[in-house]
Amino acid sequence: MNSEKKSMRQSGFTLIEVMVALAIFAVAAVALMRTGMSYVNAVEGLETRTLAHFVAMNEAANMTLTQAWLDGSAEHNVEEQGRHWQIATQAFPIAQTANVRRVEITVSPIIPETDKPGDAVTTLVVFIHRPAA
Repeated sequence: MNSEKKSMRQSGFTLIEVMVALAIFAVAAVALMRTGMSYVNAVEGLETRTLAHFVAMNEAANMTLTQAWLDGSAEHNVEEQGRHWQIATQAFPIAQTANVRRVEITVSPIIPETDKPGDAVTTLVVFIHRPAA
């Protein structure tokens, strides 16, 4: 009878063992959650940069199609790729020729909460030729 009581007491886990197992599981779950959130933030940043680059390429194509000749800098807002963006263009003369300009197209997402542009996420450099008169 005494051996039966011992075997019954030794089956299962003690409260301390269960608490230690839960603590280990909680630490592992928090670490996995942080890793997952970091991954989601990285993917979101890559998506924003990719879409912003598409917006910059669209702006460059539009300048080519309209044969725009830019002086100085300008900014305007657009809605493309399902988001609002601010496009800033700045033209720089080239010393060797007056017929070519270097244009930097910088794209920033518009933050919906403040309706103001955030940090620039992409810059595209293009060269434009003065249209024939």
